[in-house]
Amino acid sequence: MNNDKNKRITVKDVAAALDISPSTVSRALSPEKQHLVSDRVIELVEKKSREMGYTANPMATALKRGATKTIGMMIPDILNPMFPPLVHEIQQLTNRLGYTLTLAYTENNQELALEEIKRLIARNVDGIILASAFRKDPTVDYCLDQGKPLVLVNRVIDKQASDQVLVDDREGIYMLFEHLHSLGHRKIAHVAGPSDISSGLSRRHAFLSTADMFDVPTSDAPVVQTDAFTEVSGKKAMRELLEQHPDITAVVATNDLVALGCIAAIEEAGLQVPKDISVTGFNDMPYLDWFRIPLTTVSLPQAQLGDQAVRMLLSQIRKESDSSFPRKVLLQPKLVVRKSTGAPKTA
Repeated sequence: MNNDKNKRITVKDVAAALDISPSTVSRALSPEKQHLVSDRVIELVEKKSREMGYTANPMATALKRGATKTIGMMIPDILNPMFPPLVHEIQQLTNRLGYTLTLAYTENNQELALEEIKRLIARNVDGIILASAFRKDPTVDYCLDQGKPLVLVNRVIDKQASDQVLVDDREGIYMLFEHLHSLGHRKIAHVAGPSDISSGLSRRHAFLSTADMFDVPTSDAPVVQTDAFTEVSGKKAMRELLEQHPDITAVVATNDLVALGCIAAIEEAGLQVPKDISVTGFNDMPYLDWFRIPLTTVSLPQAQLGDQAVRMLLSQIRKESDSSFPRKVLLQPKLVVRKSTGAPKTA
């Protein structure tokens, strides 16, 4: 047992204690090289390493391998309850695989995003998971120019220039619209997200095409656009919607925070949810079922999003995939019906 608490135990110390070569210890402690030594040697080295308090030096490993075993992740808003579950899933998986996750957030500001991406790359992260992309985004261009492995999650740029993992917005909006239509709603509005973000635009297009599929005319399927995926923006947009289309009976909001803003504006106008107007969200952020009016929404497969993003990124880092042929994974959401939707008065 080492008595000098200030001395860092090295591979050479473990090797000397076992009277074997440092290279044998290194192989026994490396998952990639353990096949080069016997199981008995691995067992002895791991036991002695624990007894002596040996821990790997990540900086030394980085110098030898040209890798830091770190992954950068950027999210748009640390206060948006949608993102902590996704970050949690990714961190759990990266930890199990021996990587450290470094998190940055952009506040939906492209200038700040570019600064943060440059900092991550300056720290020599092995790859980046980007959940904050705009449809035209210099941060993506910068990553690609630097040759840095990159996976986009939930948001994408207009051209598929890198691997991406998405939730099927079209299917999610369809399920919400079908649910409202089955309850008897025929005047269904959409509070859309910002059009410079892919999810905002794709959900808007999905809403309009779904309304057409159900033979709901444009006049009965109005759209009002928010300037952000926030409760404040949702409340502002809903006020505008009520002024211009007071006869609507249901609203499909672009996400859960916007939906909560819609509910606040509806109640502010002296109306009730769902008695007067039904409201749906998108994402199924945590604790929605704890709210005074539990929100009907679609749930995203957070575990699958995280798992696919990490595995696609690692395949790039390990050069197991050809980055000149970007891959796309489309995951399916699930309808979650709660108490914010009901039949319209006229049904």
